[in-house]
Amino acid sequence: MKNKILLIDADADFLDVTKKLFETQGYDVLTALNGQVGFARAKTESPDLIITEMILGYENEGAELAKAIAADAAVRNIPVVMVTSADKIKSFPHDIVPNEKDLPVKMVIKKPVSAEQLLDVAVKFIEKTGKKHRTLVGGIDTIANKWKGKKGNLIMVLHEIQNTYGYVPRDVAFELSRALDVPLTRIYEVITFYNYFKLEPPGKHIISVCMGTACYLKGNPIVLDELKHVLNIEESQTTKDGMFHLQIVRCLGCCGLAPVLMVDQKIYGKVKKSDITSILSEYTNKEKGVKDAINV
Repeated sequence: MKNKILLIDADADFLDVTKKLFETQGYDVLTALNGQVGFARAKTESPDLIITEMILGYENEGAELAKAIAADAAVRNIPVVMVTSADKIKSFPHDIVPNEKDLPVKMVIKKPVSAEQLLDVAVKFIEKTGKKHRTLVGGIDTIANKWKGKKGNLIMVLHEIQNTYGYVPRDVAFELSRALDVPLTRIYEVITFYNYFKLEPPGKHIISVCMGTACYLKGNPIVLDELKHVLNIEESQTTKDGMFHLQIVRCLGCCGLAPVLMVDQKIYGKVKKSDITSILSEYTNKEKGVKDAINV
């Protein structure tokens, strides 16, 4: 999958020449003649690198664009480089150099700029994040396109994402908003409404405590309290070491063995408070054994 660069410049000739330069190196190149169009393309296309001029429709439009990108959670991680012919302009209060508040860009390069400089910039910033970012975008687009146009597609896409990652990562939610053209707030409304969806990575081992009628009456509330105490977490939380995630389920279908809990896919029946330490030790000891074997 090709890495994607967004070029924003009011000089159509510069855009054309620079676009051809990057395309000869295998990049997919998008262009925009002003900041408004450039920002919209950044939101819809999620490029791996943005290169912009300072002077676009007005003198400091490039700076305003950079600030808008830095303030938008969906695109703020995309590196922005400014390539400009300006040294200092009246409407901009500082020298044209990277500044977290007024000019949040990774680098400023003065025009005229050589082909070698431009290609070095692309390699420098895309080598760091481009491959991972493009893989993420491609994966989300594939899932979104599979369900696009179908009724209830958001829930189905979120199910597929949850099954893929084990939870819904923040950067994935941003890309999903772009791919489905759905407000990010709507995505989080669905995620937080259904208990199935998780916003934090689950632990390596999932502990499911059954709270169906039989298990509840046979003592699983006591078992749950013991798990919380030993693991020092609440339900729907993960231990700090990432080893265990604790969740409650309605029924595991093993009522004859009540009270029941499940770790990953292994069922434990007739569980007592005193059994918790030994059950957890099965997994912590196994993990320790693997680490010891690796260190031999």
